[in-house]
Amino acid sequence: MGEAKGTERSLLRLLFIEAGALGGYLYLQSHPIAQPSWNLNFRCNALFFLAAYPLLYVYRWKLAEGCLGMILWPLSFALSWGLGVSCYLWLTCGCYYWGSPFLKCLTRDEIVLGILFALVYFPLLQPLLGITRKYFTLWQMVGTLFFSALGGFLGYLLGQFVDQKFGAGLGLDGRFLLWLSLILVGMAVGAIAGGRGKE
Repeated sequence: MGEAKGTERSLLRLLFIEAGALGGYLYLQSHPIAQPSWNLNFRCNALFFLAAYPLLYVYRWKLAEGCLGMILWPLSFALSWGLGVSCYLWLTCGCYYWGSPFLKCLTRDEIVLGILFALVYFPLLQPLLGITRKYFTLWQMVGTLFFSALGGFLGYLLGQFVDQKFGAGLGLDGRFLLWLSLILVGMAVGAIAGGRGKE
């Protein structure tokens, strides 16, 4: 199917996600994790998301067709990838906030995890944010989320099996990467399968 018409996109989704990002930014204003950590400033990331997300959403909604859409395509491409990085940093921020013991893996093995995260970002998170070319309604996203969760669960079970067989010599970080890789791949496959079912 081609790109959804602009009238099919929901302003409520834009406002809801933007309000959540604004709430996160205001929370970070006075929280210690807003200070630079892992060469990051989480507040800057929140500001980038606040600015980039509505720009890309409106581009997909109103400007993607015609000559203006072609002119602005490089900007939309950069914003799309930039928002993917921003979502990864939000995940890192969450792990830092909750004191996750796996934060070091997220910051040290960011290239490998970034590639794996991209597998989930494009088929799952982008449609959830409403910034893909084909717009998914709320109920379509519920189905996609279901298949993605199912795929992630199967990836978890596969990770459990592989860890029992070969995980003893990998160490804590290696086992975490193994499990997370299989879970993310399972989520990506589930999201793609769920999305294709709605074409």
